[in-house]
Amino acid sequence: MGTARRRIGEALPPLHAAIDGVQPDEAAQDRGALFVGSLEKGLRVLSAFRGGESDLGLSDICRITNLDKSSAQRCTHTLVALGYLEKDTRTRRYHPSARVLDWTVAYMRSDHLIQVAGPHLVNLHDETRQAVNLSRLVDTDVIYVIRIPARRARLLSPIVGERVPAFCTASGRAILSGRSAEEVAAVLDRSSLQPFTEGTICDRKTILTRIAAARRTGYTIAEEECLPGELTIAAPILDAEGRSIAGLNMSMTTRDWTVERMRAELAPALLRTAALLSNLQGYRSSAA
Repeated sequence: MGTARRRIGEALPPLHAAIDGVQPDEAAQDRGALFVGSLEKGLRVLSAFRGGESDLGLSDICRITNLDKSSAQRCTHTLVALGYLEKDTRTRRYHPSARVLDWTVAYMRSDHLIQVAGPHLVNLHDETRQAVNLSRLVDTDVIYVIRIPARRARLLSPIVGERVPAFCTASGRAILSGRSAEEVAAVLDRSSLQPFTEGTICDRKTILTRIAAARRTGYTIAEEECLPGELTIAAPILDAEGRSIAGLNMSMTTRDWTVERMRAELAPALLRTAALLSNLQGYRSSAA
């Protein structure tokens, strides 16, 4: 399981293309005269640690961020001085400090969906006894922002802040089912459609078919696409305009569940909770 998680981390968009996919040498031109290149470099250094490595040496940071040694040294020195990175004096390797969590707290407090979703996710967890996760779409990935693990977890569960590719996850395809065709195409264009397991769907036409099916049914299922032995079912959460803003998913194992059983026993509770959370975001269906 750990190997599969590392493969997912390694598949994230390369960090030498600035934070959201723009090449560094294009960033200043594309973002105007007020764009601060040195700040962007510092954020690239922090983002280098998102791939799953617990610590990095200076050469690792240069390789991942495509910064030269001088720039990487200045950025790491500054981040250590500010308390966002810590340096092991023996190995001379860096790792993020607990202070990075300040930004997590700031985000969690500012996100209205997170503020109202908690009790309803707990209810869904208690009703189904399955792992329940809430995720947001960021570029080509989904990021888990709330997770409630199963009481007897058989799989290595994601942690808050972990990224997984949207194209091969139930949460990702659920969110994309509530986006325009242009947005879906843009996400898939930027995605590296590579397999993580034997079950990963990488064919673009098939992915689009799954997304279209999710629009009709309100939910989607992924079978062992990111991790062997994992089944996930997800539904989108919609805003007042009917656009998806998040994905609600449950995960379980092929040892305990089948797709047919998930559809019969879990889909109704999932859809009910997703509809409730959508209503709390201002969404009103035309059938209401």
